[in-house]
Amino acid sequence: MQKPIGVYIHIPFCERKCTYCNFNTTDFFEGLAERYIDAVSREIAYWGENLTQVSGDPAQVDTIYFGGGTPSIVDAAHLAQLIVSCRAAFEVAPDSEVTIEINPATFSKSKVAQWLRAGINRASVGAQSFIDAELVSLSRTHTADDVRRTIEVLKEAGFENISLDLIAGLPEQDLADWEFNLREALAIQAEHLSLYMLDLKEGTQLYAQVDRGLRPQPDDDLAAEMYRMISSATQVAGYEHYEISNFARIVECGVAEPISPFRSKHNLKYWTGAPFYGIGCGAHSYDGSARWVNILKTDTYIERVAQTGNAIAERNELTEADRAAEALFMGLRLKEGVSLAAFRSEYGVDVIERYGDELPRLADAGLIEIGGGRLTLTAAGRLLSNEVFVSFV
Repeated sequence: MQKPIGVYIHIPFCERKCTYCNFNTTDFFEGLAERYIDAVSREIAYWGENLTQVSGDPAQVDTIYFGGGTPSIVDAAHLAQLIVSCRAAFEVAPDSEVTIEINPATFSKSKVAQWLRAGINRASVGAQSFIDAELVSLSRTHTADDVRRTIEVLKEAGFENISLDLIAGLPEQDLADWEFNLREALAIQAEHLSLYMLDLKEGTQLYAQVDRGLRPQPDDDLAAEMYRMISSATQVAGYEHYEISNFARIVECGVAEPISPFRSKHNLKYWTGAPFYGIGCGAHSYDGSARWVNILKTDTYIERVAQTGNAIAERNELTEADRAAEALFMGLRLKEGVSLAAFRSEYGVDVIERYGDELPRLADAGLIEIGGGRLTLTAAGRLLSNEVFVSFV
C-alpha cells in the first residue's frame, strides 16, 4: 500500500520582501493572483490524473500546506478553490492536516471564518519577533500587537492547532531581547512553535547589509546560548522538542515520553522521506526516487501550465546512495533519530559499517549517541547539527 502523500501549494505573493527571505516571492496584484490560482488548479488536476494513471487509483493525501510568500494575502475564496481542486484530483483523507501560513498584516476575521469553512484547520503565524524595532529591521509589515490579535482571533474562531514562528540570533539582538521574545511566545500557549536560528542566506537584503558592514555580524556564541535557552524554556513550558527547530505542546496521557499530537504532520514528510508534491512556481517535489522543482517566475509558470499541465524546470533522479544519505541526516533531525535496523532494511546500508570512521569521532565529541538500536543527536549535536550532517554527505 502506497504511503499518503503531502501536497505543498506555493502562494508567492507578498506585500514586500522581508530582509532575511530567500524564498520565491513576487508582488501581489489581484489580476495576477487570479490567473495564478487558475494555473495552480490546473497543475493539481495534472498530478491527480498522472498519479491515478500510474497506480490505477487516486493518490491518497493526508496533508495540504499553503506556504509562501504570503498565502493569507489572497482572497479566501481562492484558497477554497484550490482545496476543492485537491479533493477532485486526490483522495483527501477527512482528517487531513490543512495548514495556512499567515502574515498578521494580511489578516481579517472574515478570512478566518472562510478558511475554516474551506477545511483549513491549522494556522502557522509568522510572528518572527515580539519587538517592534526588530520587526521594522526585518521589513515585516506588522507589529507585535498584530501578532497577539491574530492569535486571539484564530482561537476565538475555533482554530485548535496554531503554530508560531520566531527567529533568534538577529543582528543587534541580545540575550535579553531573545528572552523577552521567547517569554511572549510561550505565554500565548500555541500548540506548536517553530523557533529558528537565523540562517544568513547570500542574496538576501540582510546578507548584503551585514556584508557591507551596515549591520553587525551575528554572534555565533550568543546564538548558541539562545538555542540552549530555547531548549530549556520549552521543556519547562511543556513542549516536546521533536525536531531541531520545532516544538509541539505535550498532551498529558500518562506516558513517560509522550509524542505530541501537534507535531507538524506535513513537515514530518520532509524529515521521514515520505512523498510530497509541490504545486506552484518554484515548488519542490519528491516521490521517493527523484526530486524536481518548478519554474520560478510566476508568469512563465502560468504559461507553461497552460501549455503542458505541469511546470517542471529541473528533475534529479536519486541514486540509492543519495537516498540513504538524505534519509540519514533528515532522520537525525528528529528526536527519535534513526533506527539502525529499519535503515538497513530500507536502504541496505549498515550505518555502523558505512560510517565507522566518523561515528566514534562524533560520539567522542558528544554530538551523537548510539543506543537501543538507534542513532540520535545529543543536545550539543542539535546545536551543531550541520557539523554532524556533513559527515554523511
